[in-house]
Amino acid sequence: MKTTIRRSVFIGGILSLCFCVNSFADVLTPGSRITEVTVYPGAAHITREAKVELTKGTHSVVFKDVVPRMDESSLSVAGKGKAGVKIFGAYIKREYLTEAPDQRVKDLQEKIQNVDDRIMAANNDREVLEQEAEFLDSIKLYAGQQIPKDLVTKMPSAIELGDTLKFLSENLSDNQKRQEDVRLNIRALQREKEKLQRELADLRNSGNREQRVIVVDLECLTPGEFALNISYLLNGATWRPLYDARADYDKGNVELTSYGVVQQTTGEDWQDVQLTLSTARPTLGGRMPYIAPWILQPYQPQPMKRALMKTAAVGGLQYDAMEDVAMPASTLREEKQAEMEYSQVAQKGVSVVYQIARPAVVKSDGSEYKFPIVSQTMKADYEYSTFPQAAAYAYLGSRVKNADDLQLLAGQVNLFLSGDYIGKSSIDNIGPAEEFDLYLGIDESVKVERKETAKKVDDVLMAGIPSPNRKTTFTYRLTIENYKNRKIKVNLFEAMPVSQNDRIKIKVYDVSVKPKDQDWKNRQGIWRWEFELAPQEKKEIFYSFVVEHPRDMQLPGI
Repeated sequence: MKTTIRRSVFIGGILSLCFCVNSFADVLTPGSRITEVTVYPGAAHITREAKVELTKGTHSVVFKDVVPRMDESSLSVAGKGKAGVKIFGAYIKREYLTEAPDQRVKDLQEKIQNVDDRIMAANNDREVLEQEAEFLDSIKLYAGQQIPKDLVTKMPSAIELGDTLKFLSENLSDNQKRQEDVRLNIRALQREKEKLQRELADLRNSGNREQRVIVVDLECLTPGEFALNISYLLNGATWRPLYDARADYDKGNVELTSYGVVQQTTGEDWQDVQLTLSTARPTLGGRMPYIAPWILQPYQPQPMKRALMKTAAVGGLQYDAMEDVAMPASTLREEKQAEMEYSQVAQKGVSVVYQIARPAVVKSDGSEYKFPIVSQTMKADYEYSTFPQAAAYAYLGSRVKNADDLQLLAGQVNLFLSGDYIGKSSIDNIGPAEEFDLYLGIDESVKVERKETAKKVDDVLMAGIPSPNRKTTFTYRLTIENYKNRKIKVNLFEAMPVSQNDRIKIKVYDVSVKPKDQDWKNRQGIWRWEFELAPQEKKEIFYSFVVEHPRDMQLPGI
């Protein structure tokens, strides 16, 4: 019993000592700013820095105005500087505000006031126009009463009548048009005001009333300047790849420029940050799902089970952060910002990262920001491809090879041919040094046609007795013409009918030009012709096929 009491006293003494140490620690609340952001598909990793001047002893450094929706388990802390520092850890405290963050509220209130002023001005314009319309109506009414009186004594000239009617017609029409413009403007302004009011209400009524502060406990061994960094993960940010492909037919190359399009609504604006784009997905579990067997059995309703309640730990959330003794500044290399036009690309494990070259600004309003990543010029073998059975157009394409050290992600491609924008295309994921086809849109100078020239149905055996089978014979003509002033290479595709039923028999015959491939790329029935066409040259291909099937069988397209 005595042993138990002694242990309790000893533990209580330790806790009291810890409390006293924490109570007498120097509390610092320096300003902080976001310095680095890594954007993933669906999240962003934020690094916030605070610079402090430390004296020897224990300190608690407080980071304020941290957005509530951060992933608390992702919190980490590090630092460097002239001071020798030992970091003990970091934890999160919640504070509840009576008012939303001042600056954002102030900005929205100013915007709403500006819209109100514009609505008031528009309403004044509407009142003036309504008074003008009343004046014109009074003139119209007066003219309608006065002209009949004048007809008793004199006949107004055609010019006088015409001028009066013209004046009223033109001014009334113009007044109505201006009133309609004002009405539409007021409606647009009211919608804009409603949107701003919703944003303000969300800011005041949502989780933004809750403020989180991050407290870092440390001990300064050697006094001096110190830069303390905290990092955490936020939802509400994403990026996607976008490409500009500028094809030069005469030079035989394609300049492919890669961009990263970034959007974020995290609640924090990123101002002059070092921006990195990554293909990693930290929000997804890194562990493969449990491989469960698939067992089929009759359905049995399951009894309701009471949900298990997890007990929350008493006190604030405490997280193990990086314990680090910062080295003196004399041992650290001086970092310099590299001046370059495009980003630095690196392969990190299973992900690819792109470090944007210059400090970036991304507002937390969902706007899209486009940042250049890399540009490469690829030698292109231009050729045309056409599948007239699906679309009677010739598509200009180029066979290109990706750079040896560059990964291209699947994304949209904006197409430019000889400096002119011609449309959009897309690419799939392309590995380093991989060859791929880059399609550059339709070329109207290459004409394509597919025409059925003959169709014959034979389903009579003899003497009017129907045959159990029906035979249908088709003849087609494929035509392609080159109206360009240069020789072109063409790939012409056609889908021949294929039977997967023993009762359906198909025979293709009388093919005027032998195809380069049958069952192209192991696709059943896909034939490909490859040829070159000189300027103004025309190429025609004829073929026939017969389909035989039972009379009572319906075949789509036959």
